[in-house]
Amino acid sequence: MSPYNVTIAGEIPVLEFGNPDYTMTTPPKPNVRRARQQDLDQLLALELLSFSGDRLSRERFRHWLKADNGLLLVAQSPSDGSIAGYALAFTRRDSTMARLYSIAVSPQHKGHGIGRLLLARAEQEARQMGCRGLRLEVAQNNMPAIGLYESMGYQRFATLPGYYEDGQTAVRMQKRFE
Repeated sequence: MSPYNVTIAGEIPVLEFGNPDYTMTTPPKPNVRRARQQDLDQLLALELLSFSGDRLSRERFRHWLKADNGLLLVAQSPSDGSIAGYALAFTRRDSTMARLYSIAVSPQHKGHGIGRLLLARAEQEARQMGCRGLRLEVAQNNMPAIGLYESMGYQRFATLPGYYEDGQTAVRMQKRFE
């Protein structure tokens, strides 16, 4: 029998210290909202941390903040208000499918379901915009992302050799909304 009283609540246990017993609790979920101009510096910093190439520039982030066909979402950490992740999707007049252009989660927030939360919200908003599904490209060697997408119902439908700046192959995936 353990000398510690451990309880598990929710999906993601976190150790809390401060009394003799260790209690496992779920951290509060981040607030997912539309990005604002004042998020720009944090978005750019997250982009630089997350990607070695094919990065969005400050100008492109500014563009997507204003674009009528853009959907730039951020997950804001409830503990300190920082941007824990972002997702960028957009629509085109000549397509019924939205496109997830980029998604990133800060290293200290990885593994807490933030990518899943952002993707689910992007899907929800794409549906509200009249889209019938969401498409994306992902590096063929990015197995954590591919696993997330497949777990959320995305299916592979093509590969694009040499798609990325560093020559990596991309896997095209899509999910049709019901």
